[in-house]
Amino acid sequence: MLITGAYFGRARWRWQWLNRQRLRDFQAAKAQQLIPWVAQHSAFYRQHWQGHDLRDWRNLPMVDKRLMMANFREFNTLEVPAAAAFDLAQQAEQERDFVPRLGDLTVGLSSGTSGHRGLFLLSPAEQLLWVGTILARTLHHIKPTKIAFFLRANSNLYQQLGGRLIQFRYFDLTQALEPQLAMLNTYQPTIIVAPPGLLLQLLAAAQNGKLTHRPERMISVADALAPDEQTQLSTFFGIPIEQIYQATEGLLAISCAHGSLHIQEDLVALDFEDLGQGRVTPYVTDLWRRTQPIIRYRLNDVLRLSSQACSCGSSFKVIEQIEGRRDDICYFTAHGQRQAMFPDSLRRAILLAHPAIQEYQIIQPADDQLQVRLTITDTADATLVSTAVEQQIQRQLAEYGCSAYHLSIHFAAIDYGTLNKRRRVIRQ
Repeated sequence: MLITGAYFGRARWRWQWLNRQRLRDFQAAKAQQLIPWVAQHSAFYRQHWQGHDLRDWRNLPMVDKRLMMANFREFNTLEVPAAAAFDLAQQAEQERDFVPRLGDLTVGLSSGTSGHRGLFLLSPAEQLLWVGTILARTLHHIKPTKIAFFLRANSNLYQQLGGRLIQFRYFDLTQALEPQLAMLNTYQPTIIVAPPGLLLQLLAAAQNGKLTHRPERMISVADALAPDEQTQLSTFFGIPIEQIYQATEGLLAISCAHGSLHIQEDLVALDFEDLGQGRVTPYVTDLWRRTQPIIRYRLNDVLRLSSQACSCGSSFKVIEQIEGRRDDICYFTAHGQRQAMFPDSLRRAILLAHPAIQEYQIIQPADDQLQVRLTITDTADATLVSTAVEQQIQRQLAEYGCSAYHLSIHFAAIDYGTLNKRRRVIRQ
């Protein structure tokens, strides 16, 4: 715990001390230490960077999940085969035993939203850095704290969060929720950490009286939290709903005590590709990881960045919203040109259409086509709801100059469950 405490203290210090210029200097110094070391120890990066100036690290060739997984053994610096890591991680998930390691390495699997699961490896030192930082950035006050953590899979990484002041309890998303509600009422956690879909189930349980405990804080993880969901949760529980934006590629952003989602710029350096209409895709360079270096790694996410400084005083950039996946951007023809329609625009059209809509999914099988599936209340008039949705989508598309398209609307029960990420907009 002394080592974790040291990482905790350094993370607090960096958060308070690194202003914009210091932060740029800090990132540059870390990168200049990291890049030559990675070129020496990773066969993949050494070949990938051949002929490039390593000092110009922000313009090195990008990598993505496909490249990483196709070259996993050469990608990581310990030459761990992908098969060995997969076997251990899958066995842990199947047997629900998350203690085993690969040597001294923690191994994990991503959820595989795109159909391709990613692997991550962390050394003991990298684990301690993660624990110290996550505690420093999420525990706004040092006091006895109980954490209830809902996820598909546990990890050695999460188990290290426990200590004398911190009680950590894992709740398994593969298990039925009903008995876990009783456990929550008994455990009475200070903080509940869960995917947004599970938080909404807890909201329903609280509304019908099955969940009587009220946590001091709720943190959304593992999936994008829609603004309307954030409002529902915050209104009922009377607290801000915070977020942790973390992926296989690193710990990317954490909400501060004022509720803003700050990029953890002392851990990761993000560059951005402009997608237009105020949206960007991030390229991640993890400034600390050496077991599995993440350098100029393109994520598939669509973000909107805030132009406003946070009232907390931190210089770390703020993400206004995580909108979804880049490959779920839909396309329509406008004035003879192919026009991008971001998932959030279509989601807003559905949400504004009619209050009887309980759940929805939008699928685009091809350009200029939309298939909308709706779950509505039992007493709602399906014809009125369908007309309202059609009018809202027509209005949204007209703003972009799109008029020739085919829309179909169907009514069906939609259940994303607790294990799957909720892909409400899908481009096929």
